[in-house]
Amino acid sequence: MRPLRSLILPLVLLAVGACHKSQPIVAQAHVYGSDADGLYFQLERTPCFGKCPAYIIKVLKNGEATWNGKANVERLGQWTVRLDEPTMARLLAEAKTAGFFGMQDKYDGEVTDLPSTILRINADGQDKRVVARYKVPQAFKSLAASCDSLLNAQAWERLAPEP
Repeated sequence: MRPLRSLILPLVLLAVGACHKSQPIVAQAHVYGSDADGLYFQLERTPCFGKCPAYIIKVLKNGEATWNGKANVERLGQWTVRLDEPTMARLLAEAKTAGFFGMQDKYDGEVTDLPSTILRINADGQDKRVVARYKVPQAFKSLAASCDSLLNAQAWERLAPEP
């Protein structure tokens, strides 16, 4: 009798599990920007005493992006492009992978001739801005380089003539 009971319980559990329909996995949509601030992403590289690239890239929550090339870059002046959802999501995924939202707000020291990289991301209820100039963690450097690469590959269109 006991062996029969030990067979019945697993069969009942298997039958109950088979009747239960599994729900499809749905990717959670991200919230870019906020109602109070439509800026989703901003990457700024400041000038230095040498030939450092200086520009600002801004991405709004609707995907509209602007590039303002200031010095030592191929794309001088105002440019624009519309980013698609996968590109927007990739920017955020890269930031999360790098631990961006847990980084310090500022990496700096008493050095005056170094350029700064300023990165701000406002998404999924988190708004973080990091100013990085001195003793910058490799994870931040890699994140900024990855964002640069992704955004530079876009089909930017000139808005205004070169300054």
